[in-house]
Amino acid sequence: MDRRDFLARLGRAKGGTPPPEAAQGFGGSALGEGPGADLGAEFLAQALAVGCGARRAAGPEEALEMALGLAAGAGAVSVGVHDLGLELNPLLAAAAARAGLNILPVDDGQPGAARLIEPLSAGLTRPEAALAGMGALVQGSRPGGGYLLSLLPPLHLALVREADLLPGLEELPAALADPARFTLGPPSVMSIIAGPSKTGDIEAVMIRGVHGPGRVEVVLFP
Repeated sequence: MDRRDFLARLGRAKGGTPPPEAAQGFGGSALGEGPGADLGAEFLAQALAVGCGARRAAGPEEALEMALGLAAGAGAVSVGVHDLGLELNPLLAAAAARAGLNILPVDDGQPGAARLIEPLSAGLTRPEAALAGMGALVQGSRPGGGYLLSLLPPLHLALVREADLLPGLEELPAALADPARFTLGPPSVMSIIAGPSKTGDIEAVMIRGVHGPGRVEVVLFP
C-alpha cells in the first residue's frame, strides 16, 4: 500500500475526507507532488514547521548578508566559520565587515577546535546536504567541515545550496556514496538536524538549547 492509498483509507475510516497529502507551499500548491515541485519551497516550509528560522536568498552574497545580519542582530561579536565553499569563501570577509562581526575560521580537523568554538555565540556552516521533506540539515564531521560549529554555539546559522537538497531520507545513502559530493568518502560522523535542540524530560516542560543550539536559522541560496 502506498502513501496515497493509506491516507485515503485513513480518511474513510474516520468518516471524513482524506487528510492533505502534502504541506502547502508558499504559492499554495502541494509540495513534493508532480514534476514541477519546488524542493526549496518544501524545505523552507518544513524547516519552519520544526522550529527553524527559514528564508531564501537570491544568491550567495545575499545569503551571507542575511546570515551574518541575523548573528549581529542576536548580539554576536564573533562568528565561527569553516570552509564554506568556492561560492561563499571569497565573499565572507567583506560581508562580515559590513555586519560588524569578527570571523573565527575553525573546522572539525583543527586541533583544539571544540575549545575554540565553545565560547562563541554563533556558528556559520554549509551543511553537506538537506532533506526537503523533513526540513532537516545533514551535517558531517570531516577535515574542513562544520560539524562542531553546528553543535556547540547557541545560534546555528546554516547556508544551504539548492543543489544540495534531497527529497528525503531515502535519497541520503546514495548521496553519501557519491564521490562527486564526498571526494574523501562519506563523513565519519553525521547529524541530521531537524530544528533547535530541545527536551521535555523535566516535568514535561519543553526547553530549548539544552544539548545544542537553541536557535537554528536556515538561508537557502541558488
